[in-house]
Order: sequence, then structure tokens, then C-alpha cells
Amino acid sequence: MVLKSPPAEPTLPRLCGDLLQHTTAHGIANVFRAGHWCRRLLWAVFVGFALCCALWQCTEMVLNYYRYPSHEKITLASNTVLQFPAVTLCNLNGVRYSSVRKNGAMSNSLQDLSLQQSRRRNKSSCWNSTCPDAPLESDSYPRALRKFASEFNQLPDKEKIAMGHQLEDMLISCNFHGHQCDTSFFSGFIHYKFGNCYTFNSQKTTDIRGAAIRGEALNTTRAGFVYGLHLELFIQQIEYVREVTHSAGIRLLIHDHAVTPFPEDEGVNIPPGTETDIGTMKVLIKRLKSPYGSHCTDGDGIKNFYHDVYGSRYTRESCKRTCVQLNIMENCGCSHWEFAAPPDLRYPKCNLSAVGVSECVELYGYKFAHGMLPCNCPLQCKEELYQLTVSGSQWPSSAFIEKFSSDLKEMGGQLSTIAESPQLIRDNLVKVVVYYQQLNSQQIEEEPSVSEIDLISSMGGLVGLWVGFSVCTLAEFFELLVDMLLYLLRRCLWKAVPHTYAKPCAEIGSPAFTGHKTTDM
Repeated sequence: MVLKSPPAEPTLPRLCGDLLQHTTAHGIANVFRAGHWCRRLLWAVFVGFALCCALWQCTEMVLNYYRYPSHEKITLASNTVLQFPAVTLCNLNGVRYSSVRKNGAMSNSLQDLSLQQSRRRNKSSCWNSTCPDAPLESDSYPRALRKFASEFNQLPDKEKIAMGHQLEDMLISCNFHGHQCDTSFFSGFIHYKFGNCYTFNSQKTTDIRGAAIRGEALNTTRAGFVYGLHLELFIQQIEYVREVTHSAGIRLLIHDHAVTPFPEDEGVNIPPGTETDIGTMKVLIKRLKSPYGSHCTDGDGIKNFYHDVYGSRYTRESCKRTCVQLNIMENCGCSHWEFAAPPDLRYPKCNLSAVGVSECVELYGYKFAHGMLPCNCPLQCKEELYQLTVSGSQWPSSAFIEKFSSDLKEMGGQLSTIAESPQLIRDNLVKVVVYYQQLNSQQIEEEPSVSEIDLISSMGGLVGLWVGFSVCTLAEFFELLVDMLLYLLRRCLWKAVPHTYAKPCAEIGSPAFTGHKTTDM
């Protein structure tokens, strides 16, 4: 009987050598298969260079991924139904002249303002000549204008509403999508400069006085001039305060219904005596939150007085105005009427006639205008904008004005007083049409430039290019790792078990082991 020798015990060098000689990673196996030492050296240098290049480029990819780059994707979405935007309109004259004359303090302030305006003109006419009677003191017209505005904004909201232009007096005709509309389609708010402002399709349930109105959203199913919002407005130039309001017309904004409009910074002026057609296109912007570059927010954890007062959504502009209001409250001890302030904070409104208050408010207004306040106001993650195309024509036309004049006489009131004069009609009436140019909306969406899948795919491609690694190659090295762990485990167990025989094969030659019998000689 011939006994076979037991297989050689595996060792770590043998395990590693077997894998490296037969691995699917191109180049590594050639280091061990090369017959001459010079070829082995060249292959080793080349494989080392390829590994370094692969490691360098993979590191650059990982670092670029953690810079969180992004890009913008622009798409044009076609819609069969599109929500109509909110349309806010304000008379450029904030307070009616007849109401000012009934208020003693504002009437006196208006007289001071008129006097300062006359002095300002006289001083301006003497700018390039010698006028011995010219005032030497600094121009106080802006101070008088601020005083007039301050006294108006110190009044209770109910009085300010009553002093402003009323929608019932301004709205002559309203038509949306071919159907009549009235004042119940408009909500409102008080603006520190323009007085009463009214918003069509705001989706709020109360008007400027708190009365119930229609709050459902209005949609449009057709694009074009005919299916938009048609408004005819009476701006009441006879009620304009000449010392304050130097231009006539309507301030109009088109905006998202969920945000607070700021007429002093946004919108367009609509002059009287014209029909102004405003074609619009909706633009939806979506941004990525941190850690991407825009660092946008939905307003969580950020103080926003405009949400507290009006229930509006977070915007960067509302955050900035809240920030300056907080700074004025903390440092001046009052709330500025130019910015929103919740009544529960119990800060009095700033009286700019008081000593030191005007200088303090002006200081923080200057810092706000020049970006010097420490305000954390990132961009909003979702924003709706409306691109406008504005055109105009004379209205009413010479052929139509006679018929229109007779219609105004039948309406009565102040309208009947201007009906006889075509010039007064054109000086006091405004027509505006707001419509979608097409039922398409543009979407600008910020997207990650490198996703996790892109990173893994690019790294796999680089490693495959330089050293020929694939998923199967990784499986081979994983198998090697398992074999090495099993080898170490067997070694540990072999050392832990006591050995009865130091040389178990020493008994192979004995008679008892081979089964041979001994004979006596």
C-alpha cells in the first residue's frame, strides 16, 4: 500500500501569490508572470504609476463631490390650466386731499411742506446767481416730507383706510376671463407710501376692512388678451395732494399670491389716458438647500414679521425688512411704520419729530440700504416670478369718448363731474389688461452636478482605465481577505489545542501499524 504525502499547508505568501498571479486586474499579474527581472521591474514601475494616477484622479473626484457643485436646468412646461397670478394695484396718491384738510395735524404739516417746497424752488433758482434773500439754512423739505408721512402713519389703521382712495370709488369696470367681477374679488393692505392697496386673486378671505370676500383661487384655461383681467379705474386726480404726489396713475404689481408685495420696489406705473396691456409669462425657480451653493431656505427658524402679520410665505426681501425692523426696535425703542411689526411686541410707532428718534431711524435705514446690517437672509427655495411685456395705446379713443362720456354721466358722483371734458376723462381714467401670453410656464431648477451614482461610475471608470479593476476584481480581493482570516483563525485554534503526540507519524513503521507478523527464527 502506497501512502500519498499530505498537501502542503497554505501560508500567507502563498495565498497572496496565487491571487496576484491569476487576478483579473491587468498589469499586476504580469509582474509575477514575467520571466526576466528587468521585465518584472518595468511592469512594477508601470503598475505603481497607474495606481498613483488612479488614486489621484479618484481623490479629485471625491473632493469635487464634497464641494457640492450644481447647475441649472431650464424646461418649458405646457399647461392646459394655469393659476392666474395675484395683481396688486395702488393709487400713486396715498391719501386724499379732502381727508387731509379735515385732519388738523396733517393739515398744518401740509402747510409746512408747501412752504418748504416753495423755499426749495427759490433756492434752486438762485443756484447759479446771487440772491441776497436766499435762505442760508440747509434744505428742510425732506424733513418736512418725513414729518407728513410720519403723522399719517401714526394714525390708527381704520383712519388711514378712510383717508385713502376707496376701491368702490376707483373701480369702474372689472372683467376676468369673460365674466364680470367686483370689489369682492379684491383683498387689501395699507402701504406706508401709497395708502390703500388692493390685490386681485390674493386667495385671502377678508378685504382691507376685514369683511368677507371670495377667497378661491382663479385659474385660466385660455391664453391671450380676451381671457385676461380687464380693469377700468378712476384715479381721482382732484383728490391728489400736490405737495406730496408729483405723478399720476396706478402702481401695479403681478406676483405670487402667497408672498407680500412691495410696491415701492417692484411693479410698473400705469399712466392715465391709456390702455396698458401687460402680457405675462410664469417663471418657477427651484433652488437646492445647503450644502449646495445657493444655501436656500423655506424660512424655518428665521424671524419673519410679514408671515406673522400677513401670513405670507418667506422671501429674502421680507427677511431683510424684518431684520432692519428688529434693529430699529432694539436700538431706537420703537417700530418703524415702513416695515411690518406684530402688535404683540408692544413697541410704539416711531415719531420722527421726537429728538434723537429721526437720527437713529435714519442711521439704520442707511445701513439697511447699504447692506451693513448683520442679516442672515438666504434665498427662498421656491420662487415664482412673472416676466412682463408692456404695451400701451390711447384710451378712450376719440371715436369712443362721446359714448363713454354719456356712460360716465349715468354713473353719477365724481365721474359725472369729469364726463363733459375729454381732457378730464383722460386725466382721471386708467385701463389695464393683464393676461397670459401663452399657457406655458418656464421652470428653472437647480440640480446637483455630481450625484452619488455619478461619483461611483466615474471612479469605477477611472480605476478600470488605469489598472483594469472591475467588480469581479474586488470580489477576488474579498475572497483573499476571507482566506486570510480563515488562515489566521486556524493558526489560533491550532495553538490553543494541546497535542497528545508530538510525532504522530513515528508509529507508521511499527508492526502493529503495518499489520506484519513476526516469526521466530
